[in-house]
Amino acid sequence: MLLVDNIFSKDELNTIKDSVLKSQPYIDTALGRLMTVYLKDALSSKTIDKLNNIVKNLTNPYLKIGGVTYVEYNLLYGVPNLPPHFDGDSTDLIINVQLESNTQWDLGLDLETYRLKDNCALIFNPNEQIHWRVHKKFYDGEYVKMLFIRLSNPDNPSDYSHLRYSQNHAIFKDVKEFRDSLKSKN
Repeated sequence: MLLVDNIFSKDELNTIKDSVLKSQPYIDTALGRLMTVYLKDALSSKTIDKLNNIVKNLTNPYLKIGGVTYVEYNLLYGVPNLPPHFDGDSTDLIINVQLESNTQWDLGLDLETYRLKDNCALIFNPNEQIHWRVHKKFYDGEYVKMLFIRLSNPDNPSDYSHLRYSQNHAIFKDVKEFRDSLKSKN
């Protein structure tokens, strides 16, 4: 796990925002978010090189950016909620970037929480660590805009499909209890 402040320059942020504006989003009402799954023009080759340099010390095999997803959590799209889960895909590392937010919504990894700031990233393996968001009541106009950059080994892809557990699976018990204990403190 690595926390990185000011991950993008102003020019890089503008390129990402332009890509999002040109995208074809869809709404995921179950999690209260708008999503654009594939943003092929969001990252320049210079930005990709920079990100590769950041992650190269976190992992042994060569990982390549395989996908870039934009997500906006907002009451306009349902009630924002992200329960404990593994991604259950081939991602070996994810760069979770908080692009912009006008509210605080801490991110949980296993039994720890992290407070992200705008243009800050949390880098981790979404298939080795249970991740989630704290319980939070969103108010009209509040939002959290995120960019998820997924990395995997194209020559030897991982298969984490066995981690697609239902929400009532025992593997999430301790994390759910921890998450629920935070609810009483908010």
